Amino acid sequence: MSDTPETVATFGHRGATYEIDHLGITHPDTQWGEYVVYTADGRQVGEFISRGAGLYPQYRPPEPSVPELVELAKAALEEAGR
Repeated sequence: MSDTPETVATFGHRGATYEIDHLGITHPDTQWGEYVVYTADGRQVGEFISRGAGLYPQYRPPEPSVPELVELAKAALEEAGR
């Protein structure tokens, strides 16, 4: 796993390793619920948002669990043809 504070999970998919970074960790007012998927060598290969990302803080649902994030990331990779 990367040493950046945004990295929330590392997972495997189709023989490759990926990292999920939560952009909202360092920018919660503007990027809460926004995630980027990177390859192990740091290339961005996908992105997704979680449910409630566009809501005001008081209306946001809880953060997704790591298994939920991995499923969303895999869907983003499939959409990107990976």
